[in-house]
Amino acid sequence: MIDIRQLSARLGEFELRDVTFSIPTAGYGVVIGPAGSGKTTLLEAIAGIIPARSGSIHLADRNVTTTAPDERGAGLVYQHGYLFPHLSVLENLRYGARDENTVEELVRRLEIAPLQQRDVRSLSGGERQLVSLARALARRPAVLLLDEPFSALDPRRRGKTRREVRALHREWGFTALQVTHDFTEAGLLGDVAVLLDAGRVLQSGPPEQVFRRPASPYIAEFLGAENVFAGTARVLAEAAPDWLEGESAAVAHGFHAIEFTSGPLTLYTVGSAGDGPAYAVIRSEEVTLSLAPQSTSARNEFHGRVVEVGTLGAFARVTIDVDGTPLVAAVTTRSVQELELREGSMVYATFKALGVHLC
Repeated sequence: MIDIRQLSARLGEFELRDVTFSIPTAGYGVVIGPAGSGKTTLLEAIAGIIPARSGSIHLADRNVTTTAPDERGAGLVYQHGYLFPHLSVLENLRYGARDENTVEELVRRLEIAPLQQRDVRSLSGGERQLVSLARALARRPAVLLLDEPFSALDPRRRGKTRREVRALHREWGFTALQVTHDFTEAGLLGDVAVLLDAGRVLQSGPPEQVFRRPASPYIAEFLGAENVFAGTARVLAEAAPDWLEGESAAVAHGFHAIEFTSGPLTLYTVGSAGDGPAYAVIRSEEVTLSLAPQSTSARNEFHGRVVEVGTLGAFARVTIDVDGTPLVAAVTTRSVQELELREGSMVYATFKALGVHLC
């Protein structure tokens, strides 16, 4: 368990302020945030390298707020993979290891056998990260803190190592907290996502909730939502939340149908928001494109002109102008080819009511 309550800590002019979040025992947390938001400082405060000025830190059911770093039972892996330069790779792995069998298992599973007798000063950045990760795991810590541990690995090795670490996490049952800039990685690894900015927690919770239901337009844009619109929400009190006939209050369960207006766009969604100013967030992958109107249950359909098609491998971002408002759809490159989409094409953009999040 990692339980942080109103933690404040200072490093130079930078300050963590009133940081609160919790990762359950044997859970896997991820910390995301822009550069300079305090992600590494947070890990160092949890590890005890930076003292807490106020608040509390509980690790594995122990209050370690004032405990010495080497007595907290936490392993810390830095992005740059700091190793003892006077020891070989194998000697680094054995330093503090629980037993030789654990070292041998990690050497095999992380595929670093060819590195064992190497001088650590001869290792590449990616190799240093692998050895540093294995050394921290070899202690079998109750809590593992990871500062972008895969950032120097090539894509193939990164994916394989990430899967192996997640498998070890499940098998050994340690609690992990990882800093990452990779949103895909955050979604694949995390049970809990913590969004940090300027030393404060903006939002925390299951990754799918944080990514799909951001608490503010700033969070939505930081997390890559291309469609964020400012406008006005109006509760449709006379309509059931799924637009079926029936007594609205009887089927609502606290939710209701909402009409949202932003310039020329009028959207429909379902939620608990009230009347007044709001922001609508529609992730680009929720938007589908077609050359003709679709006979579906989707409540939102707009006709517009393609103004940009950007492709990256198998995926494409298509920007449509809807009465002067840009709307972005994420589709496959194959779909772009099949629909013969190009600048100037006229298309229908469609998304469901549940694809609209108000904040």
